[in-house]
Amino acid sequence: MSELLKVEDLIKNYSMGRNEFKALKGISFAVEEGDFVLLYGDSGSGKSTALNIIGGMDRATSGKVLVYNQDITQYNDKQLNEYRRSYIGFVFQSYNLINNLSARENILLVNGNNSAVADKLLAEMGLSNRGDAFPSELSGGEAQRVALARAMAKSPALLLCDEPTGALDYDNSRKVMQTIQRLNRESGVSVLMVTHNTAFLPVANKVIKLKSGWIESITENDNPVDVEQLNW
Repeated sequence: MSELLKVEDLIKNYSMGRNEFKALKGISFAVEEGDFVLLYGDSGSGKSTALNIIGGMDRATSGKVLVYNQDITQYNDKQLNEYRRSYIGFVFQSYNLINNLSARENILLVNGNNSAVADKLLAEMGLSNRGDAFPSELSGGEAQRVALARAMAKSPALLLCDEPTGALDYDNSRKVMQTIQRLNRESGVSVLMVTHNTAFLPVANKVIKLKSGWIESITENDNPVDVEQLNW
């Protein structure tokens, strides 16, 4: 596998009145093509901040974020927009679906109105019969799988997931995690996922533990387990 992402000495500071909050204090790690990587840590550890910078939604104070050897921290706004459009798929805890559009129409927004692709993705998510449903008519698990389908509609190199099961019950969390793992294994998309749930750690081939803006540990897992084997 070749290296997709390399984060080098990433620092992020926020001004809070007269004070400065150091969210990231110089973290470094890499993600290879096909990896399933978890950013794990307590609230305030910096994991979502790191994900937002890698996704081009926030800017670093200093350091590098190399994607296929291109440093996106040097990109202007237009270049960041193109980077997000071409390389990144986002999945958030809150789904971020457009309420007045159906599940299918939410996917069509990002795939050039290709109905065949949208229907194929819905089928892969087990939602063939829910394409005309609006977000308010979907369960949490269904809505999150629509969000996954939308993220995958542009065939991203890197799927960024920020607590994708945080608002879901056990059964829906399991379905969403199974879907993410299947996408990683079958489509080869690299996954970088933020979580605080320790039960998910065995499914990743790399776990990066953050604490107070630092990397506390990086653990490699040569034998990730199937989500079906998890209980929490």
